[in-house]
Amino acid sequence: MKTIGKILFVILALGVGAYAFSFLDFKIKGILLNKGELIKNMIYLGAFYAHVTGGGMALIVGSFQFFPTFRNKYLSLHRNLGKIYVLACLFGGISGLGIAFFANEGPIAQIGFTLLALFWLFTTAQAYFNIRQKNIQAHKEWMLRSYAITFAAVSLRLQLPLYLIFAELDFTTAYRIVAWSCWVPNLLLIEWIIQKQVAPTTSLFTFLANAKVE
Repeated sequence: MKTIGKILFVILALGVGAYAFSFLDFKIKGILLNKGELIKNMIYLGAFYAHVTGGGMALIVGSFQFFPTFRNKYLSLHRNLGKIYVLACLFGGISGLGIAFFANEGPIAQIGFTLLALFWLFTTAQAYFNIRQKNIQAHKEWMLRSYAITFAAVSLRLQLPLYLIFAELDFTTAYRIVAWSCWVPNLLLIEWIIQKQVAPTTSLFTFLANAKVE
Protein backbone atom coordinates (compact mmCIF):
# COMPACT_ATOMS: atom_id res chain seq x y z
CA MET A 1 0.00 0.00 0.00
CA LYS A 2 2.89 2.34 0.76
CA THR A 3 4.33 1.70 -2.69
CA ILE A 4 0.96 2.33 -4.37
CA GLY A 5 0.55 5.52 -2.32
CA LYS A 6 3.98 6.78 -3.34
CA ILE A 7 3.34 6.01 -6.99
CA LEU A 8 0.01 7.88 -6.88
CA PHE A 9 1.72 10.72 -5.03
CA VAL A 10 4.42 11.04 -7.70
CA ILE A 11 1.91 10.77 -10.56
CA LEU A 12 -0.15 13.63 -9.09
CA ALA A 13 2.96 15.75 -8.50
CA LEU A 14 4.31 15.16 -12.00
CA GLY A 15 0.92 15.71 -13.58
CA VAL A 16 0.19 19.01 -11.86
CA GLY A 17 3.82 20.09 -12.33
CA ALA A 18 3.56 19.45 -16.07
CA TYR A 19 0.22 21.26 -16.15
CA ALA A 20 1.87 24.28 -14.53
CA PHE A 21 4.45 24.39 -17.30
CA SER A 22 1.68 24.25 -19.89
CA PHE A 23 0.89 27.87 -19.00
CA LEU A 24 4.22 28.89 -20.48
CA ASP A 25 2.63 28.96 -23.90
CA PHE A 26 1.31 32.30 -22.53
CA LYS A 27 -2.27 31.66 -23.60
CA ILE A 28 -5.12 32.77 -21.36
CA LYS A 29 -6.61 29.53 -20.06
CA GLY A 30 -7.38 27.59 -16.89
CA ILE A 31 -7.49 29.68 -13.74
CA LEU A 32 -6.63 32.80 -15.75
CA LEU A 33 -10.07 32.68 -17.33
CA ASN A 34 -11.55 33.69 -13.97
CA LYS A 35 -9.22 36.64 -13.39
CA GLY A 36 -11.15 39.26 -15.34
CA GLU A 37 -9.26 42.50 -15.85
CA LEU A 38 -6.19 41.10 -14.08
CA ILE A 39 -5.09 39.37 -17.28
CA LYS A 40 -4.39 42.87 -18.66
CA ASN A 41 -2.07 43.65 -15.74
CA MET A 42 1.48 42.83 -16.87
CA ILE A 43 2.81 42.85 -13.28
CA TYR A 44 0.26 40.23 -12.28
CA LEU A 45 0.92 38.11 -15.36
CA GLY A 46 4.67 38.26 -14.83
CA ALA A 47 4.29 37.15 -11.20
CA PHE A 48 1.81 34.45 -12.24
CA TYR A 49 4.14 32.91 -14.81
CA ALA A 50 7.05 33.07 -12.36
CA HIS A 51 4.88 31.37 -9.75
CA VAL A 52 3.74 28.49 -11.95
CA THR A 53 7.32 27.97 -13.15
CA GLY A 54 8.74 27.82 -9.63
CA GLY A 55 5.84 25.80 -8.27
CA GLY A 56 5.89 23.32 -11.13
CA MET A 57 9.62 22.79 -10.80
CA ALA A 58 9.39 22.35 -7.02
CA LEU A 59 6.58 19.80 -7.40
CA ILE A 60 8.47 17.71 -9.92
CA VAL A 61 11.93 17.87 -8.35
CA GLY A 62 10.69 17.42 -4.79
CA SER A 63 8.67 14.31 -5.59
CA PHE A 64 11.85 12.31 -6.21
CA GLN A 65 13.26 13.11 -2.78
CA PHE A 66 10.85 10.82 -0.92
CA PHE A 67 12.55 7.56 -1.87
CA PRO A 68 15.30 6.59 0.64
CA THR A 69 16.96 4.14 -1.75
CA PHE A 70 17.23 6.84 -4.42
CA ARG A 71 18.61 9.38 -1.91
CA ASN A 72 21.20 7.01 -0.49
CA LYS A 73 22.35 5.63 -3.83
CA TYR A 74 22.54 8.97 -5.62
CA LEU A 75 23.51 11.32 -2.81
CA SER A 76 25.17 13.87 -5.08
CA LEU A 77 22.08 14.00 -7.31
CA HIS A 78 19.89 14.29 -4.23
CA ARG A 79 21.87 17.34 -3.09
CA ASN A 80 21.73 18.98 -6.51
CA LEU A 81 18.00 18.36 -6.81
CA GLY A 82 17.63 19.80 -3.33
CA LYS A 83 19.34 23.00 -4.42
CA ILE A 84 17.05 23.25 -7.45
CA TYR A 85 14.06 22.65 -5.18
CA VAL A 86 15.05 25.44 -2.78
CA LEU A 87 15.57 27.89 -5.64
CA ALA A 88 12.25 26.87 -7.20
CA CYS A 89 10.45 27.43 -3.88
CA LEU A 90 12.15 30.80 -3.48
CA PHE A 91 11.11 31.78 -7.00
CA GLY A 92 7.58 30.45 -6.59
CA GLY A 93 7.10 31.76 -3.07
CA ILE A 94 8.15 35.35 -3.70
CA SER A 95 6.07 35.55 -6.88
CA GLY A 96 3.24 33.84 -4.98
CA LEU A 97 3.26 36.72 -2.51
CA GLY A 98 2.85 39.07 -5.44
CA ILE A 99 -0.15 37.35 -7.00
CA ALA A 100 -1.78 36.83 -3.58
CA PHE A 101 -2.29 40.57 -3.26
CA PHE A 102 -4.04 40.57 -6.64
CA ALA A 103 -6.55 37.83 -5.81
CA ASN A 104 -9.83 39.34 -6.96
CA GLU A 105 -11.87 37.05 -4.70
CA GLY A 106 -11.33 39.43 -1.77
CA PRO A 107 -9.31 39.60 1.45
CA ILE A 108 -10.17 36.07 2.61
CA ALA A 109 -8.46 34.58 -0.44
CA GLN A 110 -5.69 37.17 -0.36
CA ILE A 111 -4.78 36.41 3.26
CA GLY A 112 -4.97 32.65 2.67
CA PHE A 113 -2.61 32.71 -0.29
CA THR A 114 -0.31 35.25 1.38
CA LEU A 115 0.13 32.98 4.39
CA LEU A 116 0.64 30.01 2.09
CA ALA A 117 3.51 31.82 0.36
CA LEU A 118 5.04 32.95 3.67
CA PHE A 119 4.89 29.46 5.21
CA TRP A 120 6.30 28.01 1.98
CA LEU A 121 9.29 30.34 2.10
CA PHE A 122 9.72 29.91 5.86
CA THR A 123 9.67 26.10 5.93
CA THR A 124 11.98 25.85 2.92
CA ALA A 125 14.42 28.32 4.50
CA GLN A 126 14.44 26.29 7.72
CA ALA A 127 15.15 23.11 5.75
CA TYR A 128 18.02 24.83 3.95
CA PHE A 129 19.58 26.37 7.06
CA ASN A 130 19.39 23.09 8.97
CA ILE A 131 21.17 21.10 6.29
CA ARG A 132 23.84 23.80 6.12
CA GLN A 133 24.34 23.21 9.85
CA LYS A 134 24.42 19.42 9.31
CA ASN A 135 21.19 18.93 11.27
CA ILE A 136 20.01 16.14 8.99
CA GLN A 137 16.93 15.04 10.94
CA ALA A 138 15.70 18.61 11.39
CA HIS A 139 16.35 19.19 7.68
CA LYS A 140 14.17 16.21 6.79
CA GLU A 141 11.35 17.41 9.03
CA TRP A 142 11.34 20.94 7.65
CA MET A 143 11.59 19.65 4.10
CA LEU A 144 8.51 17.50 4.70
CA ARG A 145 6.65 20.62 5.84
CA SER A 146 7.92 22.55 2.82
CA TYR A 147 6.76 19.91 0.36
CA ALA A 148 3.40 19.59 2.11
CA ILE A 149 2.89 23.24 1.20
CA THR A 150 4.30 22.75 -2.29
CA PHE A 151 1.70 20.00 -2.69
CA ALA A 152 -0.99 22.65 -2.17
CA ALA A 153 -0.88 23.05 -5.95
CA VAL A 154 -2.18 19.49 -6.25
CA SER A 155 -4.69 19.87 -3.40
CA LEU A 156 -6.12 23.03 -4.96
CA ARG A 157 -6.74 21.33 -8.28
CA LEU A 158 -8.36 18.34 -6.60
CA GLN A 159 -10.53 20.36 -4.24
CA LEU A 160 -11.73 23.24 -6.41
CA PRO A 161 -13.76 21.04 -8.81
CA LEU A 162 -15.35 19.32 -5.79
CA TYR A 163 -16.49 22.66 -4.36
CA LEU A 164 -17.81 23.81 -7.74
CA ILE A 165 -19.44 20.60 -8.96
CA PHE A 166 -20.50 18.61 -5.91
CA ALA A 167 -20.95 21.36 -3.33
CA GLU A 168 -22.38 23.61 -6.08
CA LEU A 169 -20.60 26.68 -4.74
CA ASP A 170 -20.03 29.73 -6.88
CA PHE A 171 -16.43 30.29 -7.98
CA THR A 172 -15.73 33.17 -5.58
CA THR A 173 -16.89 31.22 -2.51
CA ALA A 174 -15.07 28.07 -3.62
CA TYR A 175 -11.86 30.00 -4.26
CA ARG A 176 -11.99 31.66 -0.85
CA ILE A 177 -12.30 28.27 0.80
CA VAL A 178 -9.61 26.59 -1.28
CA ALA A 179 -7.18 29.44 -0.52
CA TRP A 180 -6.99 27.88 2.95
CA SER A 181 -8.02 24.25 2.49
CA CYS A 182 -5.37 23.55 -0.16
CA TRP A 183 -2.50 23.97 2.32
CA VAL A 184 -3.57 24.15 5.99
CA PRO A 185 -4.74 20.48 6.18
CA ASN A 186 -1.56 19.42 4.35
CA LEU A 187 0.60 21.19 6.92
CA LEU A 188 -1.40 19.86 9.89
CA LEU A 189 -1.27 16.31 8.52
CA ILE A 190 2.48 16.32 7.93
CA GLU A 191 3.03 17.87 11.37
CA TRP A 192 1.03 15.02 12.92
CA ILE A 193 3.11 12.50 10.94
CA ILE A 194 6.37 14.14 12.04
CA GLN A 195 5.36 14.15 15.70
CA LYS A 196 4.39 10.46 15.46
CA GLN A 197 7.97 9.60 14.57
CA VAL A 198 10.18 7.95 17.17
CA ALA A 199 12.24 11.02 17.99
CA PRO A 200 11.15 14.20 16.18
CA THR A 201 13.61 17.04 16.66
CA THR A 202 11.39 19.96 15.68
CA SER A 203 7.83 21.13 16.21
CA LEU A 204 6.24 23.77 14.01
CA PHE A 205 3.86 24.93 16.73
CA THR A 206 6.59 25.17 19.39
CA PHE A 207 8.81 27.05 16.95
CA LEU A 208 6.09 29.54 16.12
CA ALA A 209 5.11 29.96 19.77
CA ASN A 210 8.70 30.67 20.79
CA ALA A 211 9.13 33.11 17.90
CA LYS A 212 5.97 34.93 18.99
CA VAL A 213 7.17 35.18 22.60
CA GLU A 214 10.56 36.50 21.53
